[in-house]
Amino acid sequence: MIISFFPGFEGDENFFQFEPITPEIFEKLRNAKAVIFPPTVSPELYYSVKNMGIPVFPEYDLRFRYPGKLGQHLLLSTLKLPRPFSILIPRLCGIEENPYARKLEIFYPFVLKGNYGDEGTEVFLVKSPEEFREKLKLVKSWERSGRFGFIIQEYIDTPFDARAIVIGKKVFVFFREGGFKKNIVREGNPIPCPKKGLKKRVKDLVDKFVELTGFNLVAIDILFKKDRPLINEFNFVFGRRLIGEKKYEQYLKKAIKEFLSNI
Repeated sequence: MIISFFPGFEGDENFFQFEPITPEIFEKLRNAKAVIFPPTVSPELYYSVKNMGIPVFPEYDLRFRYPGKLGQHLLLSTLKLPRPFSILIPRLCGIEENPYARKLEIFYPFVLKGNYGDEGTEVFLVKSPEEFREKLKLVKSWERSGRFGFIIQEYIDTPFDARAIVIGKKVFVFFREGGFKKNIVREGNPIPCPKKGLKKRVKDLVDKFVELTGFNLVAIDILFKKDRPLINEFNFVFGRRLIGEKKYEQYLKKAIKEFLSNI
């Protein structure tokens, strides 16, 4: 029996991911051959099924073990994958007064990134100490709402970046140009590959990333430093403007069917 919590794929039994989880649903899960989740699945539901030994799609173990933007950078560091130089700040008190305060050298300009923002909502280019002090007021407001952690990341001034979309075993690579924020929802526009051989470098890096993480439904943002691709961040709930909604749905259904044929 195939159970699906994902509205885009029909299983033998279908449930809404946010509906009450009753003993009857748990009993059906125990008899499942596989479970299909949407990208918005909660870690609690995901691990409840995984801990029953049931195969699931998509594969998100490392997503939930390394949550947030800080978690992503720690994961990339652990896997020794190329990424921008970054300083991770778990709590604001870590750079203010504390018993073990150490001098922190700040380089300007830099990119300040909130731990849980999406589509560029918590990403800022900071050019001076004065701007940094102003942005720390915003960080304090995040902490008051229970959202902790931010990143100080090197600013890489490049006219273009890339996004790779992984769906099952398929990898799609797109390039974007624009202002500081090159994502399509903000300031970016799609462009052809700007330099010969660059697409292959991105594809090779993404293939290595997928091999090490097991992720099979993810969008990966790539920056370039002297034409060397660096993994900036990755998103599991992502826009489909670059790939197109119909193409996304088509390849996702193929990926799920291929997953099911191999279990």
